[in-house]
Amino acid sequence: MLGYGGTDKPQDPSDYSTRRLCADLAALLDLLGVQRAVIIGHDWGAFTAGRFALWHPERVYALIMLSVAYTPPTRTYLPIEDVARLAPNLGYQADFASAASTSVIESNAAKSGQNYTPRGSLFKLLQNVNIRKEPSVLNDNEFQIYLANLSSGGMNGPLNYYRTSKNRHEEEASAGLPSNLPADLPVLFMWGTADPTATPVVIEKSRKFIVKLQDVAFESKGHWLMVEAKEEVTEKVQTWLGQLRSQTPIIMTGKL
Repeated sequence: MLGYGGTDKPQDPSDYSTRRLCADLAALLDLLGVQRAVIIGHDWGAFTAGRFALWHPERVYALIMLSVAYTPPTRTYLPIEDVARLAPNLGYQADFASAASTSVIESNAAKSGQNYTPRGSLFKLLQNVNIRKEPSVLNDNEFQIYLANLSSGGMNGPLNYYRTSKNRHEEEASAGLPSNLPADLPVLFMWGTADPTATPVVIEKSRKFIVKLQDVAFESKGHWLMVEAKEEVTEKVQTWLGQLRSQTPIIMTGKL
């Protein structure tokens, strides 16, 4: 995704609005000569995949979302600080949205371990020189690969996603995006039962806006399903796509 790995890394947060990200993805499909695709995304990728189905519904054959359930465009803007207040487990988003977070995280990129979801806990954690390392879903080699990539590219791009809430709201309101995904769009949502981000209540709310939603729970797995349940996720995706393929030919798959 934009801002990660070898992609461009614009400094302006407005470049990371989902309208622009979706326009980039549509342009990529045009370049490849693909009219419709299966779009797969995790976390911000899942959010963007869901928005792609609103901005460009004619380009989506099916949708697969991991760990972050679909939420419709809001009719009233809610600042991220208010989101953090109403949902303390999302407090880290307000920390990430702060311009100060870029340099603080870049200076302490190798630190990991403890929970930093409540607002303000991230900065306190990084100021602690004696952080107790906790079990990670990554092995040491995987951790070093992520660290090298994020260190070389910088954190401003990835953090800019959290600085787009007002831009996103204004763009979606101006375009009058619908709340519901297309009624004929097959949607697979995969989630871990140990992930506080994806709860049965949140998933049931998303069902109101998705006619053809199938959800699959992975017992005792957390937020990072692609790491924690590699084989199970791959098998489920292949099986689900195989079932769709038996009904209608799939043109091509895309990944966020």
